[in-house]
Amino acid sequence: MFGLFKKKTEKKTEILSHADYNLIFDNKTVEGIPVELLEIGNLKVPTGKIVVCDPLVTPDMKPLKREVKTGEYPIKIYVAKTENSGDRYAIAKLEFNKNRAVKWILAVRDGEDVNELTEKGDFFGFPVDAGLGGFFDIKAGIEYLKFQDDFMKANPNGNIYDDLFAVEFKKNAKDQNDPNDYGDWINYKLPKSELNITMFHSGYGDGMYPAFWGIDENGEVTSLVIDFFVLLLPEDDK
Repeated sequence: MFGLFKKKTEKKTEILSHADYNLIFDNKTVEGIPVELLEIGNLKVPTGKIVVCDPLVTPDMKPLKREVKTGEYPIKIYVAKTENSGDRYAIAKLEFNKNRAVKWILAVRDGEDVNELTEKGDFFGFPVDAGLGGFFDIKAGIEYLKFQDDFMKANPNGNIYDDLFAVEFKKNAKDQNDPNDYGDWINYKLPKSELNITMFHSGYGDGMYPAFWGIDENGEVTSLVIDFFVLLLPEDDK
């Protein structure tokens, strides 16, 4: 009798990362690769709704479903100093507090159902086609879209990266005198606004990348990270 009825498959409520990013945050060397911390300033979060995307390609992406407390939070980049490929941005972290995460939950948007992820290693993420990732509040994203539209109307034959952001990136180049050092990040304050958006290089470039919420022992959000698949790769990808 007990074998007549199969137990219903329980629906998943979350997907955990394959990696514990504390290994990167806590160590100066990971998998034999030196890791350097780069702090790029704070992000203003007036609504608590965070967008994670390639800002030059998909700035109109939906915000993540989970909301955070409004405030102003530091962004930290963990740079892998690889032997063969130079400096690579491995993890971008938006840090809400100093609490230690005990698990990392896949960040999703409205309409994304983790039960659709049936294969090991599947994830929802964001596409990168300009070699960049970024964090910003949805309110800043709306302002940025207006700013972008106004820029293109004023410069119908222009390119917002070449004509504007390239100069901003160059300001953050390590070697201002090196013509080949174009800079790897910006924390850009939108004109006529107190809001800002961030852009930074994405690991090895274009692709699809996930974000994860860091959750502390009390079940509270402590951080949001983007994994650019440079360090602590899944076993199948090594």
